[in-house]
Amino acid sequence: MKNIDDLLSELAGGATHVISNPNTIADLQKRGVKFDKPKSKTEEEFIEEIFGQRKNIALTNISKFPIQPDIAIPTIGFLYDEIRECILFGLYGAAISLSAVLVEFSLKQAIARKKSGNNYEKTEWERIENIELGLTIKEAKEKEIIDDTLEEVLNSFKNTVRNPYLHYNIKKIVKKVGANKVRKIDINTQKVEELNLPAEDNPILWGFAKRFVDRETVFDVFNFADRIVKYLFVKNQ
Repeated sequence: MKNIDDLLSELAGGATHVISNPNTIADLQKRGVKFDKPKSKTEEEFIEEIFGQRKNIALTNISKFPIQPDIAIPTIGFLYDEIRECILFGLYGAAISLSAVLVEFSLKQAIARKKSGNNYEKTEWERIENIELGLTIKEAKEKEIIDDTLEEVLNSFKNTVRNPYLHYNIKKIVKKVGANKVRKIDINTQKVEELNLPAEDNPILWGFAKRFVDRETVFDVFNFADRIVKYLFVKNQ
């Protein structure tokens, strides 16, 4: 049998993540396997490292932002700012959730404006603000703010993106993701298997899979929200 240190080093080479049961780690340490401990960093060093790693990614991402429409609804502008800031700082899941909020808030603004124009009516806004998204979409269709096709698209967005993210339905978010060519080792027999692991029913993979989904879909969702805003407040003006 190979030396366990050498075998683990060989298997870990090129891996993006190494996952183990804590009991297995304790067992390996009893056998004399040493694990590298991360170098202790000051708070300033930690912040410098994070910002340094994210700067180049942020510079690439900033060029992908949709052009914000010039509309006189300050809260929508603030939502755009928050979404962009989340993306620049690598908080892609938060950006997706806020993009869903942008869609819902914009629809409610459009309904309010259909009745009151640019005038704020406290009672009407309080009514609208407490409506669930499904009923908001339905009311927008009834008031001819959106058509049949957009109603269907928005309901699909509600069910596949908005609800899973805002309710953190992790299985729905990661259901199409898996980890392929995962190498699994039995430390007692040193038997190594290569597996393809769907993330949906593997809690260990949920966090890793969601990060992947967040990163790969954030601009699709942000651009969708942007198109809805422009449809409601630019095209229809």
